[in-house]
Amino acid sequence: MTPAEAQQHALDELEKLSGKPVVLREDPNLPTVSRIQMASAARPVHVLSYSPKAKAELAYLVCFQCELAKRALSAADERFNVASTDDTYRQVEKLVRGKSGVPAHLVESYSKLVTDGLGTQLRSMPVGIRADRQLFHDHPELRSQQRAAAEQSMKDNVGCLHPSIRSQAPELIVQASAAMNAAYALAWARLWGEEDEVVPYRLAGFLERGEQLLDTLDAIPSAPTHDRELIAAWAKQLGIDHLYRIGPVGL
Repeated sequence: MTPAEAQQHALDELEKLSGKPVVLREDPNLPTVSRIQMASAARPVHVLSYSPKAKAELAYLVCFQCELAKRALSAADERFNVASTDDTYRQVEKLVRGKSGVPAHLVESYSKLVTDGLGTQLRSMPVGIRADRQLFHDHPELRSQQRAAAEQSMKDNVGCLHPSIRSQAPELIVQASAAMNAAYALAWARLWGEEDEVVPYRLAGFLERGEQLLDTLDAIPSAPTHDRELIAAWAKQLGIDHLYRIGPVGL
């Protein structure tokens, strides 16, 4: 199978499973390299958006987003969201005010930014590791694109270790984000049989926590119906379960 054939196969599978067509859309303003918005009562199609910067990895990104969508649909009654609450923002804002790196007039907006960012990371990264593992084993024709995308993600992720970030973000946020990034890097290191990607996290003291998160991921069944259980387990392990509501879609 070629990458283009794998892309079309993934689109066909998602359309067959959901009964809804998938529309691809290039979006230069997308904050991530790709995302999928599931069809709903107000949106009769799935919209899979991608950044023009990521065109070289488009086949992989389409397959990855379709895999995430299929997992969500296959979870049936176990579909879920990770949501911040007003109390979450207040808790994080209090922690941010205890730091010296954020101007007073930016504390509220910055607090919401890092809170929602961590929630998105918690919701997407563990399930994303599972989706990537599946694609790695099922679609060797995508591996060069998959590796390029993963290497770029890890290059971006390691920024969480920079002193400027640690001077602004609450330690709870930094610790949780860095531990998840370490788990992500370690997952790829194990697939590739290489160690270079985990070195920054070993030096910064986060590799052990990354290993613990991956151990938890491997201990929980990989079926989509267990994704919510996985997210809740990571949240508890990271000490951020009190910050987010993990519940049914639409909570």
